[in-house]
Amino acid sequence: MRKIMSIAVAGCSVLVLSQCATQDEVRNLQMQVRAVNQKVEDVRLTTVDQMQRRQASSVSKIDQVEDETLRIRSAIEENTAQTLQFREQANENIAGLQSTIDGYRAEQEMKFTELNQKVLGLEEKVDQIGESLSRVQQARINEVEKRAQEAAQRAEAARQRAAASVVTAAPAPSSEPVEVAPDTRKTRVAPASVSAAPAAAPPQRTTQPSPVAVQPSTPPTPASTAPVSAPASDPFARALSQFNEEKYQEAYGSFEQILTTNPSSAEAAKTLFYMGESLFNQGEYDLAILDYQKVISNHSTNALTPTALLKQGMSFERLTDHETAKIIYRKLINDHGDSPEATQAQERLSQL
Repeated sequence: MRKIMSIAVAGCSVLVLSQCATQDEVRNLQMQVRAVNQKVEDVRLTTVDQMQRRQASSVSKIDQVEDETLRIRSAIEENTAQTLQFREQANENIAGLQSTIDGYRAEQEMKFTELNQKVLGLEEKVDQIGESLSRVQQARINEVEKRAQEAAQRAEAARQRAAASVVTAAPAPSSEPVEVAPDTRKTRVAPASVSAAPAAAPPQRTTQPSPVAVQPSTPPTPASTAPVSAPASDPFARALSQFNEEKYQEAYGSFEQILTTNPSSAEAAKTLFYMGESLFNQGEYDLAILDYQKVISNHSTNALTPTALLKQGMSFERLTDHETAKIIYRKLINDHGDSPEATQAQERLSQL
């Protein structure tokens, strides 16, 4: 722009000076004017066109920027709309999920309440069943004891009759004393030795055949505790020998005679046990139960008590009274859990 102004000033100067300049000077000035015009044209062609091109390029870039801005704005608006849509959808999903969770929680709480009620009901039923089982077990125990007492009375009556028949059959001496045992049986005692005949064995009963029972290990035989009037040989050893020879009826009579002669001896528990064993091996399981019960009741601290309980349960098994056998086995496990017989009782209990 300064160049244009300079050219204009020069032209004005030319006009002013032309009035007073010569013709040559005018030609010189015209030439200078032409040169200036040429320069102005050159400047216009170069500078102005370049500026116009730059301006056009700038305008084009501005248009591109505007287009890009519009595109970005459109994308932003679209993203904003999508974000709002996603947000609304997420809010709806969250609301639906929360509603589902609330419904599921309410349903679970209802189910939990029902389960608690059912558990309480089951606990009450279990308590009732436990009480019923306790009553049933107690009733069975009472029934077993009652049956044992009745059988004991019958066995005692039979033994008294057998002893009475033996006393009646024996010759009545004129001066021999009579010793009365605590169980009301009478035994004739000679001055130096026992002269009474052995008590008769219990009557044989027909029973169903049964498998061979597991015999307990024979306990060690202690020193004889027979009274002074007993024979010189050991009566218990003789009875045990008969038992080992499977002469169970004779062994029973010998054991019974030992118990009749000295019922409070140290070998009373062992004698009663082998009396039960003799009956067990003859199939007289109901009578064997009675002798085993005498060991259990009268000698509860004796080492043979667990074995007597085991054989008593086995006797009830042979009589097909499995429920009573289970009660006996459980009593053995509870009272003598550390004994080998308790292990056998557990095995037999699992098979019933």
